[in-house]
Amino acid sequence: MAIKPQSLIPASYIMLVFCSFFSASLSADIHAATEDRLAIAAMLAQYSYRWDSKDSSGFADLFTFDAVMERWREGTLVENSRVVGKEAIHQYAKRSHEGRLADRQTRHHFSGLVFLELTSQTAVTENMALITHQTAEAQVAFIASSGIYRNSWQKTPNGWR
Repeated sequence: MAIKPQSLIPASYIMLVFCSFFSASLSADIHAATEDRLAIAAMLAQYSYRWDSKDSSGFADLFTFDAVMERWREGTLVENSRVVGKEAIHQYAKRSHEGRLADRQTRHHFSGLVFLELTSQTAVTENMALITHQTAEAQVAFIASSGIYRNSWQKTPNGWR
């Protein structure tokens, strides 16, 4: 049985249209995911800048209304470290900035941002942190803490939080 050349044209055309549609859709998905990754990385950078500049209100604005902030050490929740809600996070930041951190400059050095999960509406990231403090009397900053931050993100009308 011989295949006529003109019968191949419709099949080839259909395949070309399908591949073009799939390629455009895949390209749009990759573009959107890249934009989301960049937006999340930018928000994470703001965490350091707002905390370290003692901008308690700006720091709280990085969180959703029902956000939870907590510290874990060796797989155990640190006692009294759980702070629930944007307003409670704001009050925690304000107390910290005006109290225990008032006499020092903090610096949160973040590196190694990885995306554990990423959808169009949610994400989970981890990054390494090295936290330094420097008082007016100290000639050099000293390491105050280090660890891994795990953040759960939601896309909101105001961007990723």
